[in-house]
Amino acid sequence: MKALVIAAHGSRKKETALEVEALVERLAKKAADEFHFVEHAFLQFTEPGLEEVMETLVQRGAKKIFIFPFFIAVGTHVLQDLPECIEKAQKTHPGVDFIITRHLGALESIEDVILNEVREGVPRPEGERAD
Repeated sequence: MKALVIAAHGSRKKETALEVEALVERLAKKAADEFHFVEHAFLQFTEPGLEEVMETLVQRGAKKIFIFPFFIAVGTHVLQDLPECIEKAQKTHPGVDFIITRHLGALESIEDVILNEVREGVPRPEGERAD
């Protein structure tokens, strides 16, 4: 069984976690034919944590777990924290493949996403500040 984990930074603001949860719900619907499980995890400030999510997925039968770093730029989480967490999980569960993908900002298609958004001129949601 295959699983996908969207690994985000985390925030003390509940709205941030809810936004990631909503993204994962939409993603799960689109990826239902490919992934048995689609989950989210955070590296700081809020739950569920990445180690907890990976452990739960292994217990549910996942044998290949893709971790997508939902980060715009390379930083300590992408370069150090995620690989260390995956290395620990791999040692604990040698029969499971843990695969870290490129982070969001490293994807070649991110430029297209940004340009499409700007070209469509979609306004920010009401109440969201411009600055």
